[in-house]
Amino acid sequence: YIAPPFLETFAMNHCSSINNIIAFHYTILVIYFLSLFTAATSFGGGGSSSFLIRQRTSSLIRQQQQQQQPKEYHPFLKYKLAHCLRGGGGGGDILHPNSNRSSTTKLKMSAKSNSWVEGSEEDSKRALTELDISPLDEYNVQLLNEVHHKAYRNPDSESVVEEYDLVVIGAGAGGLVSSRQAARRGGKSAMISEKLAGGDCLNVGCVPSKSLLKCARQLRDIRNTQSSDNDTGITVKHVDVDFPQIMKRMRKLRAVIAPIDGHERGKDIGVDVFQGRGRFVSENMIEVLPRNNGGDDDDDDDEKEKERILLKFKKAVIATGGRPSIPSLSSSSSSPIPGIDTAPYVTNEQLFNLQALPPRMVILGGGVIALEMAQAFATFGSKVTVLARSRILSNGDDEAANLMKKIMQEEDNITFYSKTDVLEVETLRQPTLGGGEGGEESLPLMKVSIKSTESEEAITEELECECLLIATGRLPNVQNLGLEKANVQYDERKGIHINDLAQSTSNPNVYAVGDCVANVPRLTHMSGEMAKVVVQNALFEDEWKVSSLVVPACMYTEPEYATVGRVKFSDEKDEVDVYTTSLEHNDRAILDGDSNHGVVKICCQKGTDTIVGCTIVAPRAGEMINEVSLAMKYGIGLGQIGRNIHCYPTTGEAIMMCGLQFINARWKRLD
Repeated sequence: YIAPPFLETFAMNHCSSINNIIAFHYTILVIYFLSLFTAATSFGGGGSSSFLIRQRTSSLIRQQQQQQQPKEYHPFLKYKLAHCLRGGGGGGDILHPNSNRSSTTKLKMSAKSNSWVEGSEEDSKRALTELDISPLDEYNVQLLNEVHHKAYRNPDSESVVEEYDLVVIGAGAGGLVSSRQAARRGGKSAMISEKLAGGDCLNVGCVPSKSLLKCARQLRDIRNTQSSDNDTGITVKHVDVDFPQIMKRMRKLRAVIAPIDGHERGKDIGVDVFQGRGRFVSENMIEVLPRNNGGDDDDDDDEKEKERILLKFKKAVIATGGRPSIPSLSSSSSSPIPGIDTAPYVTNEQLFNLQALPPRMVILGGGVIALEMAQAFATFGSKVTVLARSRILSNGDDEAANLMKKIMQEEDNITFYSKTDVLEVETLRQPTLGGGEGGEESLPLMKVSIKSTESEEAITEELECECLLIATGRLPNVQNLGLEKANVQYDERKGIHINDLAQSTSNPNVYAVGDCVANVPRLTHMSGEMAKVVVQNALFEDEWKVSSLVVPACMYTEPEYATVGRVKFSDEKDEVDVYTTSLEHNDRAILDGDSNHGVVKICCQKGTDTIVGCTIVAPRAGEMINEVSLAMKYGIGLGQIGRNIHCYPTTGEAIMMCGLQFINARWKRLD
C-alpha cells in the first residue's frame, strides 16, 4: 500500500513510546486502514486534492523536524515500522512514497543508544578498528549488542558497593565463570570487560572455528561419494562451495551463542558489569577507565577522569587472557621478520572477518589453530602451505604427529615445511576496498621467503599467497594493568606467577586464571576450571589446588587429535609402559570407513596400570579422551577400564582394548 508522509509521521510520533507488542500492532492496524482510505482517495478521483495534502503535510513535517530534536525509537519498533511502511525489507531506512531509493530518510538512533546499527558506516568503522569485527551485518550487530554495547552505561558511583568480595578484570571464560559463580554464591561481584565479552573462545576462537570445521566436514563427506572407490551406493555429482555463506553461517551461530556470555546475562545473575579498562591503582583498589564509547581517543582527559570509577575489593581475579604472538626471524634471534610489520597478515583475531576465499594460504605455525584452519581452508579450495619452525604438534607424541601430517598431506593436499625459518615477507599488493563482493581483487598479495633444513640440504623457497595466517603461539595480556602497584609478579612472555591455589605469589589477595597465567595450559576449559578453584579458595578459604586438575585437549580436525596428561617422553622404554590400539581392527571404524585413520596410545607408570597420559587420533577423539581424563582424575587404573563394558560397536572400544592388553599380559594360564 502507499503510506503518505503524514502517516509515517503519525507512526513515528505515536509508536516511539509504545512498549508492548499488542499496542504496537493495533497502531499498525490503524495505519493500514488509513492507508487504504488514502490510496482509494488518490486513485479514485481525488488525486489532485490528495497531492496538495501530501505537499502541505510534507512542508509541515519539515518545519516540525527543524524545530524538534530527533526522537529515539526502540530498535524493534524502528525495524517493524521501516518494514511495514516500505512494504517489506529490513534495516532502518524509511522511504517516503514520493521518493526514490536514493533519497532515503534515515531514522538514526540516538548517540547514546546501546545498539549498533547494521550497515552504518560509522559503526562499521568503529567495530572493525576497535573490536576487529567485520562486516557489521545483522548477525554481528546481534553479537556486539550482547558482548560490547555501543555506548554502555556503567553502574554509577552511587550504586557501586563500598567493597566488593570479588572484582574480576577480564570477560573471557575465566572472568565470566569466576564473577558469576561468586554472585550466585552470595558474593558482591564485579566484572570489567574491555573488549568483547566471551573472550577469544566465543569471538575469534573455539566457536567460529568449529563452525567452519563443520562445513568442511560436510564437504569432505560429499566429496568422498565422488571418489573412485566409493561403494556406498550414494553419489553426489556436483557440489558448490559458497564461502561467503559459510562465513555468514558462522556469524549467525556465534550470535546465537553470544547471549550466554553477554552483559545482560551477567547483570541478571547479580554481577556488576563494567565496560572499560580495568587497572590496579593499589593492592586493594582497581580503577575502571571507560573505553571510548564512540568518542575520539583524544577526548578531554578531564571528561575521562569524571567517568573513572574506583572499585575496592577484598579479592581480585586477573583473567585478561592472551593474544597472538608474532614470530621473530628465527629461534635464535629476537629480530623481527623483515617486512612483517607492514604486511597485511591475519591472526585468529581477523581471520573470521574474511569474505572471500583466498586462492593460496600460507600458515606460520604447526599447532592446533594452524592445523584446524589449514584443513578447513584446504577443504574449501585454498592451496594451503604450513610452515613449522620445528615440526607440527611439537609438544605431542611423535607417532601421532606423523600420522596427522600424513593424513593431511594425502587427503587434504596440504604442503608442509618443517624446521623452517621465514626470511622475509614482501607485500606485493595491499587489500583493496570495494573490489567486488567476494572477488579476489579485494585480497592482498604477499611473497614469503623461507629456508627449510628438514632435509640434508637446506632449501630456500618463495611462496606467494593471498592470505598469510600467523598462528605461532600466544602471549599473556599483562601490560598496562598496574600490576606493579598491586605487587603482582609476572613475566611479560610467560604470564602472572601463581601458587598452587591460583594466588599471586606476591599478593595473596589477587588471583589469576587462564591464558594470562604462567605455565598452565591455554585452553578455554582450563580457564573455566581455574575460575572455580579461585572462587572456592578466595571466598570460602578452601585449598583447592591447580595441580589437581587433569586437563584434556583436542584438535578438531578430521580425524580429531586429543591428548591428556604427559604424552612426550625422552625414552618411553625406560619411563613408561605403552599400550597401543590401532583402529584397523575396530569394527565401528571399519563400518564408518575410518579404519586407516586412527590410534589410541595410553602410557602408564612402569609396571603398573596407573595412567599418566594418553593420545588419541580418531573420529570423535575429543569425546573419547574424557573417559581417560576421568580415570586419571580419580585413580582408576587401565585394568579397570579394560573391565568396564563398552557399547558395541563404538570407536571408544579402542580404549578398552588398551586395558585388555594390560590384563592379558597378566593372565593366569593353565599349565
